[in-house]
Amino acid sequence: MESTPKKITDNLFKEKLSEGTSYEKEVIVNETDLATRLGTAHIELISTSALIAYVEQCCAEMADEYLLDGLVSVSAEVNFKHLFPVKSGETIYCRSVLKFIDTNRLFFDVVVLNDKEISVGIGAHERYIVDRKSFLGENQ
Repeated sequence: MESTPKKITDNLFKEKLSEGTSYEKEVIVNETDLATRLGTAHIELISTSALIAYVEQCCAEMADEYLLDGLVSVSAEVNFKHLFPVKSGETIYCRSVLKFIDTNRLFFDVVVLNDKEISVGIGAHERYIVDRKSFLGENQ
């Protein structure tokens, strides 16, 4: 049995995606992101679940730029720590770095910063690359 993970093959990508690739998504926090709106807390600050959604979007957007037509990445796991409050109207920056590739799995390190470069949250995210039609059972 092989102990070293296999690297993803180039036949999944329009252009080569490699470990260390980074991506940033700028977001202006709005009312729909607040914990009060999502029902997760009685405080008008960004909810952890909204932050996680933005982290997932950031990683998905990076992967989507490289994937061949018909392939998509899907979320598999998120580990995230919410560190700092953010109000509606403030700008945050989700930054992801592709840390590791294993076959069809992508592992990202993520950080969310505010406009003062204070860490709002940090974590890790894993996504799988799948054939969209097969994944949805449309090839049967």
